[in-house]
Amino acid sequence: MNQEEFYDIVGLLHVAGLNPMVCNKWLHLSTCRVRCGVPAEPGQDTMGEGIMLPRELVGSQPEICITAEGDSMIGAGFSEGDLLRVRLHAPVHDGDVVVAMVDGAATAKVLFSDEQGRRWLVPRNSNYQALLLTPDKEVRILGIVVGVEKRVVRASSAECLQAIRHTLERMRQPEPMTDEKIDAVITAVAPEVSNGRQWYAVYRPLVDCGAICEGCFRDFCQRVWRVVPAHAHLPVGKELGRLAVQSFRKRVALWDVRDAPVNGARFADYLRIARLTAKRLTA
Repeated sequence: MNQEEFYDIVGLLHVAGLNPMVCNKWLHLSTCRVRCGVPAEPGQDTMGEGIMLPRELVGSQPEICITAEGDSMIGAGFSEGDLLRVRLHAPVHDGDVVVAMVDGAATAKVLFSDEQGRRWLVPRNSNYQALLLTPDKEVRILGIVVGVEKRVVRASSAECLQAIRHTLERMRQPEPMTDEKIDAVITAVAPEVSNGRQWYAVYRPLVDCGAICEGCFRDFCQRVWRVVPAHAHLPVGKELGRLAVQSFRKRVALWDVRDAPVNGARFADYLRIARLTAKRLTA
């Protein structure tokens, strides 16, 4: 890619509403691996490779990149193998994540002073304890962590599968029931209803699918009166309410002839109408 092509791409990104930056500042990549856990001996540090970053992000102060180890700073977004951008000799304030040498061992922690003025190095993982910086410890703050470069941008298989299952579950959920659909179902099932109490077998599937609320017998009856006003057996709310007992208080799938307010052929008729209504609702 030549320079002209490069700036053409930058221009297109700007047009798309993005804010591309040119990586024009070289940061040394230290071979030191700083522990995001208990302090560890860093060994002799040498400057290894490097990384180019935009000057707009890193500024002009001296910085180095150090590889993170351990998991004590996962709450700050640091993972094993990440590159920590460390600004050297920068002013330090309470709450800053610092890279510190404690008795010759390097660690990355939050620097914090408590109410009594004691200074601590605090982890961001409850499995680790904070380190009190007592006068007998040799402490040197090398710099503050001003950024993190993810070594590998990769999600776990478990996270991906969870997201896919959530999407599939949403795809399986039926579309919201419309008034037009409810009215159409009532109209289609009405010829099967041979007495006013049998409308309970239409009411219950509508409750099961969330189309109407539990116990709203009056509203259901008014809807039936409006949709099929010429029906020979219109429902009455009090009569339907008397059927909401025993297994009929439950979902249609749980109706049981041994525990129902009707039995024999009457139970079979209620169950047939209820199943027909449920089928129409999901069609």
